[in-house]
Amino acid sequence: MKNPIKILQEEHKILLSAVSIGYEIQKVQDEEEYRHLINDFILFIRNYSETYHFPKEEDMFYPLLRDRSKSMNAEFMHEICDNHEDFKALVAEIENHFSAYNYPRLRATMDRYLSEMFNHMNQENRVILSTAASLLSEREMNELFDAFVDYDEQHGEKENLEKDFYKISHQVS
Repeated sequence: MKNPIKILQEEHKILLSAVSIGYEIQKVQDEEEYRHLINDFILFIRNYSETYHFPKEEDMFYPLLRDRSKSMNAEFMHEICDNHEDFKALVAEIENHFSAYNYPRLRATMDRYLSEMFNHMNQENRVILSTAASLLSEREMNELFDAFVDYDEQHGEKENLEKDFYKISHQVS
């Protein structure tokens, strides 16, 4: 059986690694080095989460799970999607502070983003991904897996983004 949950788990691992790298970037004191690293981080996080990850969850995965268990009621699923909108707004705010060279606000907004993203990913792992397989039929799992693969192929840059992320991680460490 094809497992779309593994795809999301792998994406979560990458996003949680990005959070770790983000915290390391936050420690960089030299403004020029910080600016270079944070620019690459912003590009990665916006493109990876907003282009590849969030749409799979919001448009394909969550609609299948909604109301299939007490913990995945419509209100909870709506809240999780609202979190995604909050992350998009935070990244836009980060970009604005970056463009304005407002490092104190940039660092503060980054700290907030990193903390909230960490909590969100862990909540999705704990509540949604840990039980989703038991809520979906084999046919649904296979169809969802194929839809995820097709989605990634249509957008075509996911592997390059992941490679770029690993380059960023080596620059920080």
